[in-house]
Amino acid sequence: YVFSAMQVVDNFARETKEVKNVLLDEGKPAINLYNLRIESDLDDKKTGKKYGLGSSAAVTVAAVRALCKWYGLTLTTPELCKLAIIASSLVKKSGSGGDVAASTYGGWVMYRAYNREWLEAEIEMIESGDSSLHKLLRKKWPRFEVKRLKVGAGLRLLVGWTGNPASSAELVGSVKAGVKAGDLTAHNPAKTSAKTYAKTYEDFCVQSEKCVQKIANALENGNIDALLSGFAQNRALLKDLGEITGTLIETPKLTRLIEVANGAGLPSKTSGAGGGDCGIAIARAEDFDAVSARIEEEWQNSGIEALNLKVAEFDESSDLSLIEQRKDDHIKLACKQYNAHAESGFEHVRFIPNALPQLALSDVDTSVSVFDESTKWDTPLYINAMTGGSKKGENINESLARVAAKTGLAMASGSLSAALKNPHLEETFSVIRRFNPHGFVMANVSAGASAEQAIKAVEILQANALQIHLNAAQELVMSEGDRDFSAWLNNIEAIARELDSMKVPVVVKETGCGMSARDVLRLKNVGVRAVDVGGRGGTNFVAIENARRGRKSDYEFLDYWGLTTVESLLDIAQCDEILCEPRDSSDSCDSARMQVFASGGVRTPLDVVRSLRLGASAVGVAGEFLHTLINEGEDALVEQIESWKAQIRVIMALLGCKNIEDLRENSRILIDDKPCVI
Repeated sequence: YVFSAMQVVDNFARETKEVKNVLLDEGKPAINLYNLRIESDLDDKKTGKKYGLGSSAAVTVAAVRALCKWYGLTLTTPELCKLAIIASSLVKKSGSGGDVAASTYGGWVMYRAYNREWLEAEIEMIESGDSSLHKLLRKKWPRFEVKRLKVGAGLRLLVGWTGNPASSAELVGSVKAGVKAGDLTAHNPAKTSAKTYAKTYEDFCVQSEKCVQKIANALENGNIDALLSGFAQNRALLKDLGEITGTLIETPKLTRLIEVANGAGLPSKTSGAGGGDCGIAIARAEDFDAVSARIEEEWQNSGIEALNLKVAEFDESSDLSLIEQRKDDHIKLACKQYNAHAESGFEHVRFIPNALPQLALSDVDTSVSVFDESTKWDTPLYINAMTGGSKKGENINESLARVAAKTGLAMASGSLSAALKNPHLEETFSVIRRFNPHGFVMANVSAGASAEQAIKAVEILQANALQIHLNAAQELVMSEGDRDFSAWLNNIEAIARELDSMKVPVVVKETGCGMSARDVLRLKNVGVRAVDVGGRGGTNFVAIENARRGRKSDYEFLDYWGLTTVESLLDIAQCDEILCEPRDSSDSCDSARMQVFASGGVRTPLDVVRSLRLGASAVGVAGEFLHTLINEGEDALVEQIESWKAQIRVIMALLGCKNIEDLRENSRILIDDKPCVI
C-alpha cells in the first residue's frame, strides 16, 4: 500500500507543472528523494494483533497526504480521497473504498462505492498514455459518493474485538464466488417463498442501499429506535447473503457481541466485511458511562475485547482547500458565463418618453430611504453579494470595499457560511469592513443558518444589515449541497426576531431564481420587512453548479429555472397585501409596507431606473461590476459606478421625475409594447 501510494503521487506530481520546492527538468517536476517513517496504533505492536480497523486504508491515505504535502500539491478532500482509492485499488481490486473515505474525511460519513470496472478501465487508459491522473480526479466517478453526516455529540460509539482476524479480500471473494455460481436462490430453494430480503445479489444491493440511507438519517436525527431497526435490517440482509453464498459473515462471537448490546437496548452490527474482527454498538451520550461498563464486562466474559476508541472529530480545517476551491470555481465560472445582454426581462420594459420634462438636471434627487427613515442612500444602487471564503475571494472583497468607500455605495458580502464553519476564513470577509470602515455593509448567511450564526456573521463584518439568501435550486444541483429545506422559514423568523431586537434589518434574497408575490407574502407573515428578488438573468448559480459537475450534467434542464427580475417585480407589484397592509390598527400603511430590492441581470443604468419604476426601492448589481473589476481593475469600476450614478439622474430628468417617488407615480411604461398600469 505504501509503495502504491508513492507511485501514484509521484506520477501525479510529474503531471503537475506548478509544484513547490521541486526542481524542474524539461518542464516536468523531478522526483526528489524522501524518507517515509510510519507509526500506527491500529494494530497491537507487542502481540501483532490485527484489530480490523482499516490500517491498510489509513496508511494509504496518510502516505498520499504526506507526499502531496512534500510536493507542495494542494488537493481538496475529495481529490485526496480519489487519489488514495486509486492507490489502494492497484493493490486490492476487491475493496469498496469505504475505509479509505473514512480515513480521508474523518468524522461520520455515508459512502457509496465507485464502479470498480469503470475505474480499472480508466487506470488502463492512464497507463497507456491516453489519459492522466489529473483528468481522472476531475471526472465524475459513476455511483461514487461521500457525504458528511451531521451527527452531533449525542451519540457515542462502542467497539468490540472478537480476537479473530478476518481477511476482507477472502470474504468478498467468497461472496463473489457464490454470486458467480448462478442464481442465488438455487443454493437454498426452500427459502425462495418465505424470504422478504435479498433473493438475488442485485436485489441485495438495492435493499442494502435503502438500509444504509435509513441508518444515515437515523444517525443525523439521533434516533436510537430507528437505528435499532436499521441495524436489524442490515443484519438480516447480511445473514441472508451469507447463507445463500455459503459465506460465514456473522461469526458466533459477533453474534454474541450484537446480542449483548441489543439486550441493553443499543443498536449493534458487524463492522467491515465481517467474518471476525470487530463489531460496533451505538449509545446515547448521557447513557454511555453506565451502559458501556455493563456491556464491556459481558463482552469480556464472552472473550470479546472492548477497544477504547471514539469517532474521530472532524477538523473543519481539513476541508479548507475544498471550500476555497468551490469559492474560486464560483468566481471563475461566474466570469465565464457573463453576458453583456442578460435575459432578465428588462428588454421588454420601455418608458413612454416625456417631451416636456419641466425640470433642470440639478433638480433630480436620487436618494432613497431604506429599511427606515433614518437610513438614507444617496443613490438607489448597491454592490450585491459576490464572494469570500478563499484568498481570491478575499482579494476581490478588498477591492470591492475600496470601491464602495470611494463611491459611497452600500455593499453586501458573499455568504459567510464558510467562515461560520471555519474561523480561518473570517478574514476573507472582515476585510470588507477593514477597507470600508464607515460604509453601509450587509452580511450574508444561508436560510439554513441559526439565529446564533446570523448574529456571529453580523459581528464578523460589524454589519449594518443582514442578507439571508435562498438558493434551494443551487443546493440541489450541487453535489455536496443541502437536501433539507424544511426549517428555512422557521430559521428566517427566528433570525428576523433576534436581529430586530438588535436594530439590524434583515433582507431575504433569492440567488438567481426570482421571487413570487406568494413567496414575499409568506416572508412578510413571519416578520421580514425587506426582500431582494434576485431574479433569473444574472449570475446563474444553477448553471455554475452544473458546470462544476463536469461533462453533461443531469440537471442542465434547470439552467433556466425561476422568474426573471422583471417577472418577479411585476408579480409582487400586483399584490396589495405585500405593498400596503397594516399589521395592526396602530400601524400605518408606510410602516407595514414591504421593501423590495431588485437584482439579477442588471446591466445598465436604464435597467436600474426600470427596476425602480417597477417598485424596487434600490437595485443590487454583482455580475456586471465583477466583470469590470476582474477585466479592467478598481479604477475602472469606480469610474463605471460614478457614470451610472450620473446617468440615472439623466434618465430621471428625461422622464421629468424629480425623485424616486415621482418616478413611480408619474412615469409611464410599456411592457411588450402594451401600456402597463402598476
